[in-house]
Amino acid sequence: MKSLVTIIILFYFIVGCSTNQNEKADTVFTNGFVYTVDSINSKAEAVAIKDKSIIFIGDNDSVQKYIGEKTKVINLNGKMVLPGFVDAHCHSISSYRYFNELNLYGLKSKENIQNAIKKYLSEHPDAKYIKGRGWSDTDFPGIGPDKKIIDEIVKDIPVSFSSDGGHSKWVNSKTLELAGINNSTKNPKGGNIERYPGTNEPNGTLRENAADLVADIFPAYTVENLMDGLEAYQRMVSAFGITTVHDAYLDAGSNETDAFRNLEKNNKLKMRFRASLYIDPEKSVEQIKSLIEERKKNSGELFQTNSAKIFIDGVVEGSTAYLKEPYKHQPKNYGEIFWKIDSLNKICSALDKEHFQIHVHAIGDAATSVTLYAFASAEFQNGKRDSRNSITHLQLVDESDIKKFKELGVIAVPQPYWFSKDDYYYNIQVPYLGQKRADEEYPMKSFFDEGVIAASSSDYPVTIPCNPLEAIQFGITRSEFNTTDSSEVLWPEERVTLEQMIRSFTINGAYANFLEKETGSIEVGKKADLIVLDKNLFEIPVTDIYKAKVLMTLFEGKDVFVDSSYTLQ
Repeated sequence: MKSLVTIIILFYFIVGCSTNQNEKADTVFTNGFVYTVDSINSKAEAVAIKDKSIIFIGDNDSVQKYIGEKTKVINLNGKMVLPGFVDAHCHSISSYRYFNELNLYGLKSKENIQNAIKKYLSEHPDAKYIKGRGWSDTDFPGIGPDKKIIDEIVKDIPVSFSSDGGHSKWVNSKTLELAGINNSTKNPKGGNIERYPGTNEPNGTLRENAADLVADIFPAYTVENLMDGLEAYQRMVSAFGITTVHDAYLDAGSNETDAFRNLEKNNKLKMRFRASLYIDPEKSVEQIKSLIEERKKNSGELFQTNSAKIFIDGVVEGSTAYLKEPYKHQPKNYGEIFWKIDSLNKICSALDKEHFQIHVHAIGDAATSVTLYAFASAEFQNGKRDSRNSITHLQLVDESDIKKFKELGVIAVPQPYWFSKDDYYYNIQVPYLGQKRADEEYPMKSFFDEGVIAASSSDYPVTIPCNPLEAIQFGITRSEFNTTDSSEVLWPEERVTLEQMIRSFTINGAYANFLEKETGSIEVGKKADLIVLDKNLFEIPVTDIYKAKVLMTLFEGKDVFVDSSYTLQ
């Protein structure tokens, strides 16, 4: 069998694969290491592109017939070419906030945060409010950060900072006052108002749905705001080689979907977007009508909303992830499930009947189990179809559930950026979950071994930077960069290969979005979504993968990024 595969690869390499050999290409790449990510991971030297598509893959000699007077020929000088990366779960719509509001990422101390607020005020002296993002629960474990830290700097205007994970908000006293949140305010369903120990006084940290209590205090983002953010996002991720993403949370009938449509209408989308529309657990199945109408509006080639987003639970750092066994630090707490089981089953069946994909946030092992049951219920009600439902995050997964992914055709959408013993592991996961569960987080190899499609993602802006090359290394090593201590590897049995990680960021992500016939691999007839790397990932130590650099990104045959250091020859 091995020899047969070798013969096939050699045939592909020597003879090449092509469409009409009389065509002249717009662009030809020669003398490269082209890793196609087709069904047998074929390699080639040359690629020819015409219009938006690939018309030839093969060797340097055979590609010559596609070179005409107007053909742009790029000598790769042995550099590696991969399909454009697919980020199967992100929040690109949050980019206006990331690029334009107060950025607290990496600021760990009270002093650094207060200095950042002071600097923002000096640059925006007429600000009527302050919004930002990026504080970490690892720096404020337990009940979260204190409103007094902000109050010491800002008392007269409202301030709201989202956590880096996006599941909590930190606000000042003015915000609480304007929202009417006080000692007598009850926790909303699916949310928690953190309070000073032994009192009912809110401390300024709002978990999950409690954050919605302050939403109306701040102006909504305009369509123009969101468009500006998306354009900045495209520039950023094109430099990382990302050509397709799935935005995992948009509101139907909102400025968010308008922003995407306007960009596509004005030819300003430089990558492919698929997205999930939010489903509210407090609303009936009637809400699906609005999703159907929204789906009809978003039928362009580059922006479509064919998926629905369901949140089953919260997050470990908020003690709201839904677990089969209680939290170690709160022995009576199993976390939260945001849905009644019967309602969850009904909504999944109704969505499936309307041929929506279902994309589910599940952190805890109990959350994943109830999700799989709901998917099975939908299949029982409506019959088996190619639904390609997915579950994302998958921090804790019961071993017995992994086979159910395969049986139901469910796609696993992990974030390999989190596969290491970082601050969250030491400051949150070990004390909240206990050593055993903390050491068995984020399975990956188990999915591949069971034949489950695993499509990797970033959850940007939770992960900054959202560079797939970094995630590829995390998936292989499951340890922090520059770490050689074997005890610092998170669940070493779940390490995977370079080949598997590349597939998870290319063809598997395309498959997760019904795009495998368009992109995800370098094959004749597919869109010319390609990236050029400065290093061959197969020829460098796995611990150096994160140092590799994208030199060029092509989307549908056009270069959307060229590194300033790269001279086209």
